[in-house]
Amino acid sequence: MKVVQNINKNIRAEIKRISNSHYYMDYFGDYEFDEYLSKGVCNIDDYINFVTQRLIFDDKANLKNQDFGCAAFVAKNLDGDFIFARNMDCECATAMVIKLQDCNTYHSIGLLNMAELDWDEYTYDTLDIDSKLTLAAPYSPSDGINEHGLAVAILTDVDGIYPTTNKITLLDLTLPRLILNQAKNVEEAIQLAQNYNLFHIVSPIHYMVADVTGNSAVIEFVNGEMVVTKKNCNYQVVTNFTLYNNPLHNGFGKDRYENIEHELVKRNGVISENDALELLKKNVIPGDEQWSAVYNLNKRNVLISFCKEYDAVYRYELTV
Repeated sequence: MKVVQNINKNIRAEIKRISNSHYYMDYFGDYEFDEYLSKGVCNIDDYINFVTQRLIFDDKANLKNQDFGCAAFVAKNLDGDFIFARNMDCECATAMVIKLQDCNTYHSIGLLNMAELDWDEYTYDTLDIDSKLTLAAPYSPSDGINEHGLAVAILTDVDGIYPTTNKITLLDLTLPRLILNQAKNVEEAIQLAQNYNLFHIVSPIHYMVADVTGNSAVIEFVNGEMVVTKKNCNYQVVTNFTLYNNPLHNGFGKDRYENIEHELVKRNGVISENDALELLKKNVIPGDEQWSAVYNLNKRNVLISFCKEYDAVYRYELTV
């Protein structure tokens, strides 16, 4: 196990290499997310300055971002539990499972791409001399679930146009942390998203949220306005085109969307978690696949396969 900490701020990350495919992190302490929400940031330089000055004190830190294509869906498993399944597809990733049990926010477990925080395949071995942006890991989960069974995932939507109002602005990748920290259900997640403007580094994104009651929604941004498409049957699917007012599913990811939808229609929206994982794996972007995850919203656990060992399945549980 490796430890990265800021003693002055009383924050600590305990990190384990689980396999060649991914790492696991327990994160403790106040990472000043409330301060971030109150001030906001308007561009990537402001964001880097905030996390480095508040958490890291390293003027050499380098935050990266990349375009990515993904897929996600909500359905039921054979026991009647609601599941939330997602693929993360991008050019490169260093996968980290992160668990946060801060007493001031809802407990959560999720996944993030540490390559966006300057990690590479050698970083774990050299953390003692260069921790890079490791302590900023809580800010940008790509997907996750909290103690109330509320799950969220990010997916690229190249046609999205974010609002520009007088509201506080956040980096779009950090909205899932706000949702996991403060939302018990889909409606609360939507309300939280309405409170902020967003900016992106490479491409806009949209968000899928789902809760333990089976409700789900896709939060998107069309012509500078936030719009919401809610589940209207016993499943919901999203890939990388704008879902809102797009009945023909035109755009990038149409093939993946319709492949997944076809299978869920055939099964009447009921699919085992292992079959859901296999359905995800059949609908990756070849060469860009990084992980496939199936969250059980009722039991607050997740099954994950990672690209470097796609035949292996890892299970993590959020204990509350």
